[in-house]
Amino acid sequence: SDGTLIFSRGKLTGGSALTRKLAKQHDKPWVHVDLDRLTARDAAAMFAEWFRGNNIQTLNVAGPRASKDPGIHEMVFGILERVWSHKSHDKQITANHPHG
Repeated sequence: SDGTLIFSRGKLTGGSALTRKLAKQHDKPWVHVDLDRLTARDAAAMFAEWFRGNNIQTLNVAGPRASKDPGIHEMVFGILERVWSHKSHDKQITANHPHG
C-alpha cells in the first residue's frame, strides 16, 4: 500500500501496533485515528486531509477485530463512506468491503 490508516478506540495494541511499527520501518505514511478522542466528523476530516496530503493510491485500513471491539466496523465504514462521498468524481475510489 501507499499508506496506512489505523483506527482504534484508545491506544494501539496487538496487530494494530505492529502495523504502525511496520509502516514506520518501511517509511510509509500512516495515521492513527483514535475514535475515543474524535467525533466521526472530525475523524473523517483528519483522514481526508492526510489522504490528500500523501497522494495515496492504495490504502491499507487497519484496526482491531470486530470481535474484540464490537461496533468499530460500522463506525469505520461510516467514516470512510463520508470521505469517499466527498471525493471529486475525477478520481475513482473502489472499496473492498469483506463484511457486506
